[in-house]
Amino acid sequence: MKVSIYGAGRVGVSVAFSLMHRGLIDEIVLIDVDKERAEGEALDLMHSSAMFKRCDVRAGSPEDIAESDFVVVTAGYSQKPGETRLDLLEGNLRIIKHIAHELKIYAKESIVINVTNPVDVLTYFIWKYTGFDSTKVIGSGTTLDTSRLRVLLSKSCNISPNSIHAYVIGEHGDSEFVPFSLATIGGLRLEDYCRQCNVFQNTSGDICPNLQNIAEEVRNAAYKIIQKKGATNLAIGSVVGSIIESMIKDEKRVWTPSVLYEDVYIGYPAVLSRNGVERILKLNLAENENILFEKSLNTIRSAIIEMESRKI
Repeated sequence: MKVSIYGAGRVGVSVAFSLMHRGLIDEIVLIDVDKERAEGEALDLMHSSAMFKRCDVRAGSPEDIAESDFVVVTAGYSQKPGETRLDLLEGNLRIIKHIAHELKIYAKESIVINVTNPVDVLTYFIWKYTGFDSTKVIGSGTTLDTSRLRVLLSKSCNISPNSIHAYVIGEHGDSEFVPFSLATIGGLRLEDYCRQCNVFQNTSGDICPNLQNIAEEVRNAAYKIIQKKGATNLAIGSVVGSIIESMIKDEKRVWTPSVLYEDVYIGYPAVLSRNGVERILKLNLAENENILFEKSLNTIRSAIIEMESRKI
């Protein structure tokens, strides 16, 4: 099993290290414009391989992505304190266009997973520039946001995150939201679970007000982490590693990757299998949630239209 990773920065290396821990990958290739950096990171990773399943880790050139089962794209400018993900768009689109050209030449049979922000817009352009089937091109979407949500709900509800079925959907950005109307814990709607909660006694009959605080904390998590340490990398590395593992094992697990929905890519529940996107689930959102989803679709759509008008 071979995985190639564009970008030997914090995120790319975190993805590689996460994959090595899982013991499923035989070969990892790091590609970066800074070849010295890629070679150094590859050596560092390779020296850890005695602790895991044997894995050949090396720096490479674009032609070395040939015969990759997965190509992960993490290359691009990183979000800085005070920046939104959409602020990165123009600069990163130029990088993505170049990478897409190489994917089209060397990785026609690979599944492509984009992590570079703004992830939804750039995943759309990878799909457009390569001409690959949309089932073979996905973005990390709101998978990390969903992980953050479940961790925070776990702490608030005092229950394992594995027992929580709740998702963040929409743009991986400021217009993302949580459809709480569909969230469940142990078969109970989250709203009903909150009414039984010993910590919060809901006398008004409304859903626990703490949930909206949690949704806001999830939305702002990246800003907080970037302000404190400069970048987010460990959690997204773990999430991407988990996605690839579930696809290799053909688990047909539901994630919230960035997938082609109508005319744009957006974070939305989808079943991922060894062959890519198995199917996209259609959610029965509440009326206010449909409004939020349309807003998120339009945010992504507007960014795509603007970039297309500039003919980058």
